[in-house]
Amino acid sequence: MKLTTKVTVSLIFVLSNAIAVNENVGAADEPKPGIDISKAAMPMHIDPLDEGRASALHRGPNPHAELTPEQHIQVAAQHWAAGRKPQAMAVLNQALAKYPHHADLFNMRASLELEQQDIKGALSDMEQAVKLEPDNALYRVTRAQLYLRFGRKKEALDDLNRAVALSPDLVPALFNRGSLLANLGREKEALEDFSHCIKVEPQLPAPWFNRGSMRWALGEKAKARADIKHFIELAGEASWKQAGKELLKAWNKQEAQAGKGGKQL
Repeated sequence: MKLTTKVTVSLIFVLSNAIAVNENVGAADEPKPGIDISKAAMPMHIDPLDEGRASALHRGPNPHAELTPEQHIQVAAQHWAAGRKPQAMAVLNQALAKYPHHADLFNMRASLELEQQDIKGALSDMEQAVKLEPDNALYRVTRAQLYLRFGRKKEALDDLNRAVALSPDLVPALFNRGSLLANLGREKEALEDFSHCIKVEPQLPAPWFNRGSMRWALGEKAKARADIKHFIELAGEASWKQAGKELLKAWNKQEAQAGKGGKQL
């Protein structure tokens, strides 16, 4: 069983509806009934709340034009939570057009792209975020996870090493690096990372499971069982508890078979 933290983001939405506006009013033309000339002269903008609909194009000042990057992120998060995914992306796209050097905007859009399984788009945005803020450890962790989606293990490990160097007690960096090291067959190093996770956040169940697995692989069977039993105590989800119990059963079966083989010899 592989216990991982679910990684998050969104669908890239392209506006497909256009509205033709005829403003060919000559100097001698009389204003037509029902037309507000003051509004007709105002600029037009796309409202993120309506993007994708026929009513997306509006006259007048854009209400989002004066928002700070942080406010854009809040608005996008509110749209996303309410299920308005195209609108959330539209807000971020508009924000990045205005603030192209704001790393948090790229990070937010990447998380939404991940939610929609747009891994390529998410990686592109996280590369921009890291480029803008190379010493942000969490950005490095996210980019490492995305690199792994493409099998780019060396680059992922480089990012995680840098993240740990920047923030030695950052559990996401330690846990992800430990998981990658385990995958690379470097159990002793992985064991150290999981042990560090447990030291920093002893109530998190996943590091106990992974450390137990590393201890078993290294022949520390009693300690491995103790870790898995503690994992079962901490795990809140029934499926996680069941996974721990099944692992203990598998180990018991493995030892029993090894014992029978020894007796036969």
